Amino acid sequence: MKKKKIKSKVSKLNKEWHLSHVMPKNATIEQRIEWHLAHKANCSCRGIPEKLKEEMKKRHIAY
Repeated sequence: MKKKKIKSKVSKLNKEWHLSHVMPKNATIEQRIEWHLAHKANCSCRGIPEKLKEEMKKRHIAY
């Protein structure tokens, strides 16, 4: 018997945002910070990685 997937009305993943905002290959730390801040504002599929949060704290960047 095949399980039926139930779709949530509110998706955590903002597919359209992800498709139009791809992380650059070999992104610099500045590009990663910029991408993750934009990601946090537009999608809730995951949080900012801890190592990046540490770097943002050092730079006094709020997240």
